[in-house]
Amino acid sequence: SIGDVFNEEEIIAFDENIRKVTGLKVVDYMCEVKIDGLSCSLVYENGDLISASTRGDGTVGEDVTNNCLTIRSIPYHIQEKRDFEVRGEVYMPKNSFERLNQEREKEHQPLFANARNAASGSLKNLDSKVTAKRGLDAWWYYVPDALDFGFTKHSDALNYIQNLGFKTNPERRLVHGIEEVLAYVREYHEKRPSLPYDIDGLVIKVNDMTLYDLIGYTMKTPKWEIAYKFPPEEQITKLQDIEITVGRTGRVVPTAILAPVRVAGSLISRATLNNEDFIATKDIRIGDYVSLHKAGDVIPEVEKVILERREKDSHPYSFPTECPYCHNHLERIQGQTYCVNENCPSRTINNLIFFASKNGMDIDGLGEKLVESLFNEGFVKDISDFYTLKDHLEDLMMIDGIGEKTCKSLFAEIENTKKKDVVSLLCGLAIPLVGKKSAIVLIDHFRSLDALMRASYEELSSLEDVGEITANKIISYFADEKNKALIEKLRGYGLNFFSLKPVYQAKENYFSGKRFVLTGTISVSREEMTERIERLGGKSSSSVSKLTDFVLAGEKAASKLTKAQSLGVKIFSEEEILPLLEEAEKSQE
Repeated sequence: SIGDVFNEEEIIAFDENIRKVTGLKVVDYMCEVKIDGLSCSLVYENGDLISASTRGDGTVGEDVTNNCLTIRSIPYHIQEKRDFEVRGEVYMPKNSFERLNQEREKEHQPLFANARNAASGSLKNLDSKVTAKRGLDAWWYYVPDALDFGFTKHSDALNYIQNLGFKTNPERRLVHGIEEVLAYVREYHEKRPSLPYDIDGLVIKVNDMTLYDLIGYTMKTPKWEIAYKFPPEEQITKLQDIEITVGRTGRVVPTAILAPVRVAGSLISRATLNNEDFIATKDIRIGDYVSLHKAGDVIPEVEKVILERREKDSHPYSFPTECPYCHNHLERIQGQTYCVNENCPSRTINNLIFFASKNGMDIDGLGEKLVESLFNEGFVKDISDFYTLKDHLEDLMMIDGIGEKTCKSLFAEIENTKKKDVVSLLCGLAIPLVGKKSAIVLIDHFRSLDALMRASYEELSSLEDVGEITANKIISYFADEKNKALIEKLRGYGLNFFSLKPVYQAKENYFSGKRFVLTGTISVSREEMTERIERLGGKSSSSVSKLTDFVLAGEKAASKLTKAQSLGVKIFSEEEILPLLEEAEKSQE
């Protein structure tokens, strides 16, 4: 990933840092448009394309080789016999996107919200014939092994892959110094709408690749390149209604129903209104015309009301006082509105959806609409009922759109969840304030759900990243008889209640049992250093407290380092801790 900047001042600061680190008076930069598509990697052996994959989370991607072979601009064979990888962006041109949505509209199919979603869906489609018809294209912009191939300049690597037959973006420009960078940025503010494809920013990178190690990296991004993000595009549209939804915690969220309008490449018809106070502060009313933008070009937000277009007979919005789903009285708690009825159907449905989602058990094929149908048809009342669905095959096939093949695939996915680490189950239980991070901390400490259920308030609250409030929520959850019964049902269905994470049995050494915190930038990844210390018996934490034994502070360590100093916690630099690690590792032999 690339660090984002949002104005010229931040671009200038980026250049100042580069010049300070390198000692150069003027730096050459490669400026490129940032395509709003799907990242893709092509791998060649002996000149032949052997694999194409999406970049996924940066390390693991999805194989899309067959579909990439249908994109005419991607070469099957290149004049390069060495093992070769090139990375780029698969995208859908604006004219292909418009044509696709016109065809889908004629066939009464749901329209794609934007070209990026259309490109992603097309590239990952299971049928290559469908992909071939979608008019996808690609630009290629990065050679991971460029230095090994003898290139020292990014511009030379781009020229090389262009000569090999890869499409490189003609809008790129090699510039000399910050003033030319800013001129490029201003130029593409104007040119952006006229380009035949969507872009969501500009990439500015140091052209001399031999400087990259000197300039360095943050924990997540390189310091030698940035992505400039355009200011949010604003559109005015009519707010037709306000829809009230109730989430799994009972929190009431108002949503603006809008006359559809295209903003930053997406067709927007809904936007969150956050809460009752947000509506009251902005005096948002049904029938108003509102200014809409996408925060970070992602999340639709109502910016303000266009008061001069307000109708004379409009009246302030009256926030409901009872739940639209169960008709219980709504309560105000710490500035938010809640339905406190635990049996509210909306809360139940959203709990079921959460359990099946990536934040819970990640059950592929069990999306929101199917969960709602299963609840409304009486097949599931709580999360344990997912594990009895296989007993209702014939009845399930009566639900519109569900066939035998879909059912059996779903049953297999549900069965697979029984083998997952108990961290997933703990997240799926949706205990208030227990998210993925705290679930990992809890299971790392207790190792099983049963041990967690037996834990005392004192033991829970003493854990870093848990604390008193979360400890109370956990105690309350496991004290509830209904929750106890639910957990026993899940046990009966064979779900795993134990941690699958290996326990490192290290001989006694300096790091045994010590709580530690990593902060700042070090020469290796944070995950690598954490695992190295944990193998020696150390216990990782994300926050500094009086229970912390030591802090490993890299470059640009900030608030955590300051707190450690104020608490008198032992602080190591990377240079200081490496000899201790080596000594401890030798003692394990």
